[in-house]
Amino acid sequence: MLSACGGAETAQQGELTGQVQVFAAASLNSAGAELEKTFEEENPGVDVSFNYAGSSLLVQQMEQGAAPDLLITADTATMDGATASVPDLADAPVQTLATNRLVLVAATGNPADIHSVQDLGRQGVTVALCAAEVPCGNLAQQELDQQGVQLTGATEEQNVSEVATKVATGAVDAGFIYSTDSAALQKSQDVTEIALPDLESNVYPLAVTASGQQNEAASAFSRWLSEEEAQRILADFGFGSPSSAE
Repeated sequence: MLSACGGAETAQQGELTGQVQVFAAASLNSAGAELEKTFEEENPGVDVSFNYAGSSLLVQQMEQGAAPDLLITADTATMDGATASVPDLADAPVQTLATNRLVLVAATGNPADIHSVQDLGRQGVTVALCAAEVPCGNLAQQELDQQGVQLTGATEEQNVSEVATKVATGAVDAGFIYSTDSAALQKSQDVTEIALPDLESNVYPLAVTASGQQNEAASAFSRWLSEEEAQRILADFGFGSPSSAE
């Protein structure tokens, strides 16, 4: 008989079974849903669940006792901090899942006539960006500092999805989001994307926790994420390949 306890069991027929909990950066939301669906269709005995939030908040939750099988952050600095502060990640194997780029996006119709980062410094222009401790906020601040721009009207959000929502609803004139979020917005809205070529691409590292390494389904899912099918799904949502980080 199969155990009803946590972790994974292998059925007599060789089927993979069990639960996999993934803590993932908010910008992976859309792609993550497709990854989850595809893996579960191929492995009907496995239940994959994602918890999306800003990378720093995910690490904070783990420091407070949360124990997912996998952690995916939106930059290497946050992952480095996690492996140093979370005992369950102390000796965790880390792999690069994908890459992304921060862009500036003006709201539908570009009512504030924004065409560069310099335009954000004009009086009355409202801008949304992630909080400084979140990777997308750190990158946005790097760009603002490089350009010498001081924002006159800024709102800080907990993660990039909240910034994208502010832009999509017209609550702000512009926002710093990832190119993948921008691509999703452009499917339904006439938003203006402004590239930030001076910023390097950010890397999404994936780590398997100590408990995850004991979970056969979690180990299988982490391996699958680096394979062709999963990488194709990520590419379809605009993410760069791990090789682009080299």
